[in-house]
Amino acid sequence: MSGLKNYKNILFPLFLWVSSCAVYTHPTTLDERSLRAAEDKKSLFDNQEKVDKPITLYEAIARAVKYNSQQKVALMEQAVAYDIAETATLDLLPEIAADGGFSHRSRQLAISADAVDKNQQTLPDSYIEDKNIRNAQLQIVYNVLDFGISYVNARQLSDKRFISEEIRRKSIQQIVHDVRTIFWKAAAGQRIEHDLNLLIAAVQNELKQYDYPYNRNEQKTIEQLKNQRQLLTALNRLMGLRSDISDAKSELADLMNLPPLVDFSLDIPADMDHPEIIKNFGQVDLEYFALVNRPELRIADYEARIAAQQAKKELLRMFPGIEFGAGVNYNSNSFLKNKSWADAGIGITWNLMNLFSRPKAIKLAENQKELERWKRLSITMAVISQVNVSLLQLIQAAEVFEVCNSLDDVNQKLWEKEFELLPRPYQKKHDLILLAVERLSSQIKRDFAFAEYKGAQSYLFVALGVDPLPEFIANASVASLAKTLENNLSKNAPSGFKEVAYDQKSFAKAKSYVFEKKHLDVLSANQRYSLDNSSDNLNKKLNKKQIIPMINKTDKMPVSLIPVKKNKSSSTKAADDFFFLQISSFEKLNDAQNYWDKLVKSYPMLANYSPIFKEVNVNGKNRFRTFIAGVKRNLKQVCSSAAEELKSCLIFNKKQL
Repeated sequence: MSGLKNYKNILFPLFLWVSSCAVYTHPTTLDERSLRAAEDKKSLFDNQEKVDKPITLYEAIARAVKYNSQQKVALMEQAVAYDIAETATLDLLPEIAADGGFSHRSRQLAISADAVDKNQQTLPDSYIEDKNIRNAQLQIVYNVLDFGISYVNARQLSDKRFISEEIRRKSIQQIVHDVRTIFWKAAAGQRIEHDLNLLIAAVQNELKQYDYPYNRNEQKTIEQLKNQRQLLTALNRLMGLRSDISDAKSELADLMNLPPLVDFSLDIPADMDHPEIIKNFGQVDLEYFALVNRPELRIADYEARIAAQQAKKELLRMFPGIEFGAGVNYNSNSFLKNKSWADAGIGITWNLMNLFSRPKAIKLAENQKELERWKRLSITMAVISQVNVSLLQLIQAAEVFEVCNSLDDVNQKLWEKEFELLPRPYQKKHDLILLAVERLSSQIKRDFAFAEYKGAQSYLFVALGVDPLPEFIANASVASLAKTLENNLSKNAPSGFKEVAYDQKSFAKAKSYVFEKKHLDVLSANQRYSLDNSSDNLNKKLNKKQIIPMINKTDKMPVSLIPVKKNKSSSTKAADDFFFLQISSFEKLNDAQNYWDKLVKSYPMLANYSPIFKEVNVNGKNRFRTFIAGVKRNLKQVCSSAAEELKSCLIFNKKQL
């Protein structure tokens, strides 16, 4: 009992000590999570070039490649794989172990000896070691088997480094495809955004006469109900279009890693109005090009090499390990005759169980190598199918666009003729609205079809494995990356694909169909004013001969205002109420257009107006003046709102111009 009691006296303090050493953590606090969220959000958008001008297609791709978080992850994974491969080569070096220390004994070490056959002490008690000892040694050990296995490991990790590079290539190819696809859809939405908002406001205003959205149960005539249904259907259609284009722009902003709610505009390429549809690429072996360049197949090549190296590694483990060792030693014990010395040796270790277990491991490695071969064959078949399917989809998308483009041309002509035939004043304004909705829908369908065609082009490039950016420099500017991307897409494409590689106007007419230029604006100035609810008086006064011509933003040649023909009818006097406000005057047309875009961003109310650019001669020099047209009351309101920018308010009538 006394012994058990003694054990309790020992174990109880020990238990308390162990309990006191237990480690506990606490949940993260709200302050910690808030700080983490703020830091992550800040670092996510830090050090990005600001958006200070309309973004071109290749600048959008460059921003996605440089700033997209998924791209940063792929790039970091590649860097880690390179570091791991370099670290693996250090395992080929021999082991060098340095050891040293100090020891102290309370009583000095001593020995004695007795004779074996006689109980007689043959060696008196003798000290053999000091109380305080200092020792040190340096040993070099080299195992031949470990060297062989480390060499194979290093080769495998080197191949994994190349796999990470191919993963990065595939990631860049995919994000370039995503941006090229969504950019054209966002550009299509930007082209109709102003007219779309104008139409939505016009429909909502027209619905007010039906007390929408209130008093829906009020008794109405069949004609009123039909008119209301048509307007509500049109409104639903317009809101669906607005949702589509806003989603496209948001998705593009996300790909470029722009902060939420950042306002930006796109520099719409000339391809939108000068579409070049390519359907015949000549005799190009696309399948061979894809089989050589696709990242998936390159990864399969490296996986096969890794599997082959694994078989060699399992074979090496069957052999004994031969170990060479050498070293220098020191001991401060005063009883030693030689306090420092060197030693060397050789040893052999062999796990005989490997003779029974390794053959199965070798067979497994061989099967793995065969599995990788069949995987590669499976990927090869998938790549061949993707190339042929993507080429077929490109041809079909081209045909769909041709139909949509032709249909839009017909709808545009019908819209112009039907607009001219509408009676003045508009007794049924909803007829004009419904016609405008059809015109807008036709335009966006045409542009969306073009976006699908460009997306099919991009998907074909992904299927072929075209490398848009073989070497990525993290600190390169967006502009330099954009230029590199534009050059590489053509240079790295297969023969005959230069026209497809460039997302810009091409002059290789032999293999393509070039469509006539379309107007950038869906609605003309007269048509916009007719739909604008704030210009009802003007709508009653304008006729066909008083439509004001505009310069398209994609036009390169300056176009002066066409004089309005005089009409001696009663409408001439009414047209005198149509005034012009001078916005700016520049030596170059591009400067005038860029200034207009800047004003629209600063003063959204200007989005309801169409700019009119007029070339004039001032003291022997050509200048381009920008005007907007409207009733005098509305133009004065513009002057008042934008007084800080415009400085002066110059309003002219038709005769003064």
